[in-house]
Amino acid sequence: MALTELQRPTKVAFYGRLQGAANKMNNLMHEWSELAEFVNNLTTEDLDAMGVAAGDVRTDLTEFRTIMSELHDFFTGTATTQTHVPETVVDKIRSI
Repeated sequence: MALTELQRPTKVAFYGRLQGAANKMNNLMHEWSELAEFVNNLTTEDLDAMGVAAGDVRTDLTEFRTIMSELHDFFTGTATTQTHVPETVVDKIRSI
């Protein structure tokens, strides 16, 4: 279904929106990569000191680190497999 004249953005607005989305995606990938590296370097002692409970929460953090790394790998073209479904893991982290 084609957009009506009232729905169609100008070329400048359309390109601006695309550029904004691309910039956000690039910045998020960089942030996720750094966060995945940080979570990867956490030890059991670090998590204990931060008060992170043993069990499901730690498993969720590990899965979250994995999907962040996999999303980064997909973004950079180095992905080989998908270990977890990102939406499922993100929902778990959101509900911590």
